[in-house]
Amino acid sequence: MGRNVFSVSHEGSSFLRAYDHYSKKGHGITLLLINMSNSTTLRVSLVNDMHTDKEGGSSDAIREEYHLTPKDGNIQSEVLDIREMNPKLVDPSSTIKVKPDSIVFMHSKSFCAPACS
Repeated sequence: MGRNVFSVSHEGSSFLRAYDHYSKKGHGITLLLINMSNSTTLRVSLVNDMHTDKEGGSSDAIREEYHLTPKDGNIQSEVLDIREMNPKLVDPSSTIKVKPDSIVFMHSKSFCAPACS
């Protein structure tokens, strides 16, 4: 996640935390979603109310997602082993599923604000 921070708002669950930054490497944004619920999967849809979606080629039309969950579902686990991760490549128009007690990092090259330029 880069240094420039964007305003994020949501009308959903009080268990959802959302943070948005200009991407550190390359164009677009990186969104961090945290589901604080221990029982409910949250579905997040992205809306760019600044109407600045880029027109792009096929490489821009993919969203990268990284999903992190605690070992054995224990959020107080002291075990931390993060190996190299490959992103889940998804259609940018689809919702993001955030499982209970989990974290999702989402990177999109095509979803950008004027500050990204």
